[in-house]
Amino acid sequence: MNKKYAAKFPEWTRDNKKYYMCLSDDLDSLFSCILLEKILGYEITHFYSFNELFRGDNYINNGTTLAGIDMDIVAKDYFCWGNHVAGTYNPNSANINTILEIGNINYLHKYAGSCLLQIISYYDLDISMLSEEAKMILLAVDTTFKMYGFNKENCKHYLVDILELEDLYKLCEQHKQQEFYDLIKKYNLHEKIYINDDMLETSIDLKSLEKIFGISFILPKIKFKLVHTYNDVGVNSYQYFQLEEKLKSEGRIIFTKAWTNRNYLKLSYI
Repeated sequence: MNKKYAAKFPEWTRDNKKYYMCLSDDLDSLFSCILLEKILGYEITHFYSFNELFRGDNYINNGTTLAGIDMDIVAKDYFCWGNHVAGTYNPNSANINTILEIGNINYLHKYAGSCLLQIISYYDLDISMLSEEAKMILLAVDTTFKMYGFNKENCKHYLVDILELEDLYKLCEQHKQQEFYDLIKKYNLHEKIYINDDMLETSIDLKSLEKIFGISFILPKIKFKLVHTYNDVGVNSYQYFQLEEKLKSEGRIIFTKAWTNRNYLKLSYI
């Protein structure tokens, strides 16, 4: 990652401490967790489905901080890696959109890519030895490749100038978007992760990903217990500001928030 931008990421992402991780419900989160576990020794202890929070039976209350991975947490004092436009500044959010103060006003200038690529770039992980298919899968996670179709210059700005992943940008130039969609379908990359009988399950083709990337893609073999429930809603922008005032007056807390387009956002609150 370009040093100027890397320096703006929160201190906790480089303090060499161990963190517990909260996995969310897709491959972007799982792949990111796998890398963070491999390079930093982090451990998955929680799972978040956007309306429920589960705690694993491996969790030990020893003061270790929990970080949400691929979660745009805006609640005060929470740590996270995220990738959506939140429109609320959380100093503990490792998210290029938050760092660059992207909101609904400048929404079209957002980073429309994965949490995974930010982590690969930030920790300077070498992906040069990966096959072309593997690199295309990296772009297919969270449909980062679509950024090229929206705005080529914006895509180049983020992938090349900021993340310094020029090889991935070249693949966006060389391949049709349908080829990326074909990979998503081939390996079920779009499928969700969920709780079934207290265990994590998914239809993502993890075995194939293991072969392609040469690392273990295994869901934690631990049991999870429901510990919190959240209200998970989607609203138009004009409705949101009314809802925000209402929630404040009721003493409620907005936990996660993401603008999914310029005039619409999803949020969870307690």
